[in-house]
Amino acid sequence: MKKLYILIGICIVLFFNLVFSNISSAQITDPIPEKIEKSEISVGIQEVVQIPKSPISPGKEEIARLNMLANTGDGSGRLFVNDMRGKLYVINNNKASVYMDLKRLLYFFTDKTLQQGFSYFVFHPEFSQNGIFYTVHSEEKNNSIPDFPVRKKIINNAGKIIKSSHHDVILEWKTTNPAANTFSGTFREILRIEQPYPDHNVGQLGFNPNAKPRDVDYGMLYIATADGGSDGFPVSNTDPLNNGQDLSTPLGKILRIDPFGKNSANGKYGIPKDNPFAQDDNPKTLGEIWAYGLRNPHRFSWDRGGEGKMLIVDIGQAFIEEINLGIKGANYGWGNREGTWLIDEKNENVLFPLPKDDAKYGYTYPVAEYDHDKPANWQGSYAVAIAGGYVYRGKAIPKLVGQYIFADFGNDGRFFHVPVDKLVNGKQAKIKELRLFDGKKETSFLEIIASKRSDVRFGVDEEGEIYVTSKSDGKVRKLVRSPDL
Repeated sequence: MKKLYILIGICIVLFFNLVFSNISSAQITDPIPEKIEKSEISVGIQEVVQIPKSPISPGKEEIARLNMLANTGDGSGRLFVNDMRGKLYVINNNKASVYMDLKRLLYFFTDKTLQQGFSYFVFHPEFSQNGIFYTVHSEEKNNSIPDFPVRKKIINNAGKIIKSSHHDVILEWKTTNPAANTFSGTFREILRIEQPYPDHNVGQLGFNPNAKPRDVDYGMLYIATADGGSDGFPVSNTDPLNNGQDLSTPLGKILRIDPFGKNSANGKYGIPKDNPFAQDDNPKTLGEIWAYGLRNPHRFSWDRGGEGKMLIVDIGQAFIEEINLGIKGANYGWGNREGTWLIDEKNENVLFPLPKDDAKYGYTYPVAEYDHDKPANWQGSYAVAIAGGYVYRGKAIPKLVGQYIFADFGNDGRFFHVPVDKLVNGKQAKIKELRLFDGKKETSFLEIIASKRSDVRFGVDEEGEIYVTSKSDGKVRKLVRSPDL
């Protein structure tokens, strides 16, 4: 009998060795071995204006943390850019002035992580008539009750239950004079989301610029929400609260609401009847959800030409940066998938090929992606995170028309482009690195801003010309024709 137990024990050990050996051999360490090629297309980068430094304490200032640049669409040619520490600036004739100081109008905080503060803003399509725009900012919880509380245990990297981090708040503002270059008016709260961890907060707000007044999408506010983050570094669980696949939470989603409606739970906005889950029989499913399964959909935009595609970038965890087509009801796979690969739910640093029966899950995969390979001759620290941009529809750079322009805002700093007509579901479009010029000199964005981290963001004006900002130097720049063109 003793020999039998020994034999069984040996068999069990051999079995598990075989299983883990197979899993280990299936792990992928270099998911996209092909390097991104340099493009034949080049652009120049021209400085427009320096945004003033932010006062952070008496006698101390720091570079403005620029996060969003947008136009009002009212024909004025004005651009607006926000400093995450509280101020919204208007740019007129290449000069910047304070339009509104949120710190003087309400309380919020920016001191816990670089992802908190006055994050995003967007103007209503009828801003020139109604003077309405929207913002998102972070607040301490205090005694405020969130519309969407965290209903799960929040656990830190040491395995201890911790309290939630803060609230993200979306406000509607109404200025008394839309043509004025300083704000005077009122605001009201639209919704408040409790955030479990300090990072991966509410992202961009946006309206579909292609929707016309009688279209069902006209005036519908899209809201990108990240998965709520984690408290694990350098190794953490993948989406520790499983928010990406949970239809009862707004986290890890693209939400779509009618800001003028009243049929939400708090009565402050509407849930469009044509949202994919608005008529769901499960009472826990949120009708606000338009798409889900996203980790950190940092930016989204619509092509103002062609087929009017919506493009959503999703910042990866350990391996893959994604460009996705915005599709109603789509499940982009997080936290079961990263890019077009299977991930380990308990270890962010493990990646596997897709299973043979993958089609049954119905995930929508990226139409272009890149991995975290280091550029040639790279030295020093390295971080990768995709910075979503726009399809170029301007007139100044003809060769750029129809190209989706984006970048990496980590320590890589490269700019990229991909033809928007090649972004098709079921295929992977080829990404190329955009060549950059500072005057007559070909260079890199990191050299232009004299920094080791790009922290780049993109914006667009009414003419379709693309602008670039950076938290590293607080400057607004514009893409222009290069000497090579």
